[in-house]
Amino acid sequence: MFFELLKKQRAKRNRKRFFDLYIEPSYEGVSFNAKKTLGCIHDLPLCDEKAWLISQEMKIFWREAVLPIMRTYTEAICFSECVRADILKTFGFPKEKVHVIYHGLREYREQHLEPLPPHLGEFILVVGAKAKRRNVRGLIDAFRLLSQELQSRFKIVLTGAPNDIDGYDKQYFSQDFIINLNYVSDGLLQTLYANARLLWWGSFAEGFGLPMLEAMHVGCVVLASNVSCMPEILGDAGVYCNPYNIADIARQLEIALTDEFLRQECIKKGLERAKLFDFKESMQKHIQIVERMLGD
Repeated sequence: MFFELLKKQRAKRNRKRFFDLYIEPSYEGVSFNAKKTLGCIHDLPLCDEKAWLISQEMKIFWREAVLPIMRTYTEAICFSECVRADILKTFGFPKEKVHVIYHGLREYREQHLEPLPPHLGEFILVVGAKAKRRNVRGLIDAFRLLSQELQSRFKIVLTGAPNDIDGYDKQYFSQDFIINLNYVSDGLLQTLYANARLLWWGSFAEGFGLPMLEAMHVGCVVLASNVSCMPEILGDAGVYCNPYNIADIARQLEIALTDEFLRQECIKKGLERAKLFDFKESMQKHIQIVERMLGD
């Protein structure tokens, strides 16, 4: 039923007038009659199904509805070299037709900071926790391997709207050292970054990882996985772990929480590294590609 509706939507749109350039900002597989198409490819989960943990329904959607449209792109923009490699491997595009433009730090829509909820104490922050690939269960298992002193001192704070977690995950997230804030406003998110002991970004896979930038920008230490695009974006400004090894997560978690010299180094490097991801510069690079494609 879904694919039939998608086909009808495409047919309806293709009856409209012809465009010089169509820009596809997402992965929904919408097509227009256009001389050229510039596609923004955020990620390609089918290149690593184990890491992305996508459902069978989503696999079918990607194979039947998304990838065939992406193959028609004249040029593509992506947001990490990691994703660029997946694009080249999947579609065989010429290298000069696939452009990496890093995201810049966004301006928050909501500038007013909200106070911390009461009784949070010292905490580890997880952003977008309701996606399985964020590996929150790995963090929880590692946390339980820490000393009783550290377990008593810290809590894990989860944020994020519902995504693909199941009933077992929800039960797992209900332990007494976990505070589940669900979706939070921009104002509260900024406050959480600024007060967290560290940000957990131990994902199995990402296309970019904007929360790492947001954390670095306010001096929050990042504990990230050593796979996918995380090392590319975080550089030498964070602490890394093997997301598939609970013992290693626990070791690096303890270091990131307690090694003050390392923490100060990460904070200093993170503040400098965040400056490399300029929003206006990122937008200007997008505009330059659009203007060139219109002029060719």
